[in-house]
Amino acid sequence: MKRYICLCLAFIMAAAALSGCAGGKTEDTDGTAELTTPDVDTVTETEAETDDPAYISDLPELSFPDKTFTFLVQHDPCFRHLYDVETEEDSSDIVISSVFRRNTAIKDKYGVTITAVKDGAAPAKAKNAFKSNDDTYNAVWLKVDDFFSLSIEGAFYDYKDVPYVDTSKSYWDQGVVRDFTYGGKLYGLMGDISTSVSIFTHLLVVDSALASSLDVDVRELYKTVSEGKWTLDRFYDLLKNCNAYYDKNGNSERDGTDTYAFAVPPDMLWSLTAAAGEKWVVKDGEDYYTVTPLTERLQKIVEDIIDIGNDKYSTVATWNVGTVPGVSDTYNYTIRTKFYEGTALFTDTDLGVVLEARNDKDGDFGILPEPKYDDSQKNYSTYAFPFYPLLSVPVSVKGDKLSMTGFIIEALAAESYKTLTPAFYEKALSGKYVRDEYSFDMLNIILRSRIYDPLYFYNWGGGSFKDNLLNMLTGNKKTLSSYYAKGSKALNKALLNVYDKFAER
Repeated sequence: MKRYICLCLAFIMAAAALSGCAGGKTEDTDGTAELTTPDVDTVTETEAETDDPAYISDLPELSFPDKTFTFLVQHDPCFRHLYDVETEEDSSDIVISSVFRRNTAIKDKYGVTITAVKDGAAPAKAKNAFKSNDDTYNAVWLKVDDFFSLSIEGAFYDYKDVPYVDTSKSYWDQGVVRDFTYGGKLYGLMGDISTSVSIFTHLLVVDSALASSLDVDVRELYKTVSEGKWTLDRFYDLLKNCNAYYDKNGNSERDGTDTYAFAVPPDMLWSLTAAAGEKWVVKDGEDYYTVTPLTERLQKIVEDIIDIGNDKYSTVATWNVGTVPGVSDTYNYTIRTKFYEGTALFTDTDLGVVLEARNDKDGDFGILPEPKYDDSQKNYSTYAFPFYPLLSVPVSVKGDKLSMTGFIIEALAAESYKTLTPAFYEKALSGKYVRDEYSFDMLNIILRSRIYDPLYFYNWGGGSFKDNLLNMLTGNKKTLSSYYAKGSKALNKALLNVYDKFAER
């Protein structure tokens, strides 16, 4: 197991070095990551130790004997995350075991015990601590919308004011650093310190058995990705021409029990828009949020996504699956059950579902990034469903305790890169079936190419802009151009209201 983890880490490092990203700095203005395919056969166990300063903390030799570091964690079982903050004992689960080893290493080296208060009411507790100047919690993990709401109120430090935290290091997600920095200030972080955002990262899964029966060569799909040719047009051509549709129940009617080329939730609009390198909300010249101007490219992307989502014989969608005998939850039936039972060739889903399927699904499957829009787009990019948390430091933590807090956060992040991240890769790639060598590359692209659209951080203006976009998809209405002027005006007003709240502080 140790050697396998070392190989995972070495592969991640090799891919990062060749791509120029892997969560690190990139010169690409859209924040996406170039594809590379390192030769895993050349990686040895000794290469797991890196001398790349981007992955090594610059922390001084300090210790904090008998000190305790307490996280406040927003706990909710449906989130499927934040299990990797702390654990009191080792585990047979490789990820939980890596958390135990990481936290033990921090205690052995720095004398600090990591603890966590897990509470579904964490947002209220964090707000109360802020209002009462209570420094019980060194740091807070909150779901992105709750994080942003409290950031507006001034509950958290800008990380430039947290000693020892170096947000330029590659173990911090540089997409988060770029996209969550607002007016030059950054109140929340994510990176190798937690796998939580990875759980909600979207991707395509392809059923190996169904692909084989349809003469779809999955290895050729990997090759297409590797050559940078995995585009939306090629993907849709495959959906239309692979003859996946099959009237499984023989009733001569198109219904939810039939076999399809593609199974999708409404989030396909967000995942495929992000895959095209587009955001609905971007930064202006002063580093504040503003609505993306409507371009011909963006309009065409949305129209193509609407076509794919409403292609009745290529795609089964949560909004058109209809009634399925014996099924009450047709949403999960569409995006989970059909994947598990092999009645969808491709499914747009997240990595959390993949982790469960590695051991629960009968039959093998492959993973692919969502397709780029066209050949002119240089890089792949991926979307994360906005249930992920961010890590913040309450402004009630001051003095020596603030210094220790920043130090331990940085130490945990650096240590997580060596322990938690490779363990997560192994868990994501292992299961009942042997993974092929391309799975490493696909997973690295998917996890190291995220872009974060501010539209999803917060319920801007009651969320009507998002709702109207989704209604276009589910209603098969190509009305973006007629709606955009009015909708973007209302959204910009909501963005300006938040700007005013930050300016008042």
